[in-house]
Amino acid sequence: MKQLTTILLAVAVALVGLSAAVAKDTGSRDVVRLTDSRFADGEFYVSVEVSNDQELAGLDIPLRFGNVGDPITLDRVEWTDRVADWDFKHAAIDNENKTVILGLISELTNIRPEADLKVAASTGNGVAELVFRVTEGYEAEISTFTTSRPTHELTFIYNRYEAGVPHVESFTPLFEADVNFKRVPLPTSFALSQNYPNPFNPSTSFALDLPVASDYSIRIYNVAGQLVKTFEGRGEAGQLTVTWDGKSNQGSSVASGVYFYRADAESFSQTRKMMMLK
Repeated sequence: MKQLTTILLAVAVALVGLSAAVAKDTGSRDVVRLTDSRFADGEFYVSVEVSNDQELAGLDIPLRFGNVGDPITLDRVEWTDRVADWDFKHAAIDNENKTVILGLISELTNIRPEADLKVAASTGNGVAELVFRVTEGYEAEISTFTTSRPTHELTFIYNRYEAGVPHVESFTPLFEADVNFKRVPLPTSFALSQNYPNPFNPSTSFALDLPVASDYSIRIYNVAGQLVKTFEGRGEAGQLTVTWDGKSNQGSSVASGVYFYRADAESFSQTRKMMMLK
């Protein structure tokens, strides 16, 4: 029997009286993926994406980012809206040994199936961003690792229900990482990229190139021309990445269909089209 991979996960199981079992999962979309980094305000942001073909109740993600003495520091971990309402989110950062262990649990004492991580097979499904400070030109290899006492290994946890009774099961997803810590030249002109993935469900991302620090607004409209979502603020010179979770300004999920997103900054304005499929 495969052990749950953190003490807190084990405690959570004990609290709700669930049993742990080995899951046989043959899905090809169970992946923890680290996407290429972006550079902003002297820091590199690396997105930790989770693609899953069943709803998840817990994650254990131990990562190694280099070797002892390497010129790389993990300043902090920023959680995304995808796990905003989870009961437990913890990042154990050890810069001396160049490791971080991400532990997440959707519910600790009360069973809330609606809080589980919904199925998402495409890219752009970030649960966290790792914020690094790295010496220019250093090439850090990020990998996963295992520990014992307590045990940590790359693991997905989910609740399998039988006759209304939940049973905790766990399995090991694939791991992919291709991260390049290099500063890219500043854009020479304003530009709005095509969103990716497209079509998308439930989230998608696109980038706004800012050759100079600028106030910006990005507005998303439905085919009837009604305003659905607004992003606005001030961006530093560089590439600003925006992720839309498919929800309106009021927090409700939008329907399938075609949407338009328009970016305005300084005298620049551009509109592109995207599609939500459910």
